[in-house]
Amino acid sequence: MNVKRFTRRALLASAAAVPVACQNVRRSVIDAVTPTKDGWTLEEAEKRARASLKSASGTKLVLLGTGGGPVPGMARRMTSNVIVSEGVAYVLDCGLGVTDQFARTGLSFSQIRSIFMTHMHPDHTVEYGPLMLIGWIQGMRPDVRVFGPPPLRAMTADYLRSQRTVVDFWSEDFALSPLRAIAVHECAGEGHVMTDDIVRVTSVLVKHPPVHPAYGYRFDFHDRSIAFSGDTVALDAVARMAEGADVLVHEAMFLPAMDAIAYFASSRLSMSPKSFLHHMNVDHSRVENVGRIATKAGVKTLVLSHLTPGFGVPDQIWRAAAASTFGGEIIVGHDLAVI
Repeated sequence: MNVKRFTRRALLASAAAVPVACQNVRRSVIDAVTPTKDGWTLEEAEKRARASLKSASGTKLVLLGTGGGPVPGMARRMTSNVIVSEGVAYVLDCGLGVTDQFARTGLSFSQIRSIFMTHMHPDHTVEYGPLMLIGWIQGMRPDVRVFGPPPLRAMTADYLRSQRTVVDFWSEDFALSPLRAIAVHECAGEGHVMTDDIVRVTSVLVKHPPVHPAYGYRFDFHDRSIAFSGDTVALDAVARMAEGADVLVHEAMFLPAMDAIAYFASSRLSMSPKSFLHHMNVDHSRVENVGRIATKAGVKTLVLSHLTPGFGVPDQIWRAAAASTFGGEIIVGHDLAVI
């Protein structure tokens, strides 16, 4: 694999262009010219996602956000996903942008039945509260259920308490039943999470220190099984959870780029390059190791998501790195891709 193109200068130049563009160009214009997959613009990706879901006959996964880390203004939104089966939507993680991205799919907020959280990091939780609030306004079912690690129950109650005045004004103005409570189920350990008439969900504890507990999830539908690693180092436990699944969505890190990205992170995330590199090495998965997990699991399709870095590394490089240890289908995740 040729990694010489990933010089510190090239990667930093790519990173630096994003905040400069954000300062000088309207957000709508940036969205219109930002490539999402194979040169698609965001508008084209939205049209393709809507068309794919409209014609779908089985369970579909939509990658709403495929970027890793709490860095705003990037082409890849923060991590979030939605699985749609028999007209019902299950949301996994709520990074910044999840509400807009969900709306772009053409799905109705009334289709959301459950929301799942993998762990308590901002790029997975920051828009959980706004999704509930905007979802309520847009017709989300009052019996929606939320699953995830503690202190999810307290976090939910605190957010609803903070928005009580907003909710009261809106409900009075538009004669809506006020948003008072959400049914939250905190996961006490790994194993069975929930079962309804459409899906059975199980979880596995993953390694993402110092965050504990942090979870990966598996969704077993009647026609396909989809597993998510969550944020973790490469673990055999994830391979066991995903064994025989049709799809494994796994976070991925491209190690040759990390040294350069560390300096970008130090300026954008207020952390030292040393702290950033330590975090990446003990909390995340090299893409080659992701391929090994997929091979052990015997999955049909590996989807690379929560990509670090989320810019500057072409799809063919991600794919080649994973293919060095996995012989199945490899999809490099892009926002609004339907799988």
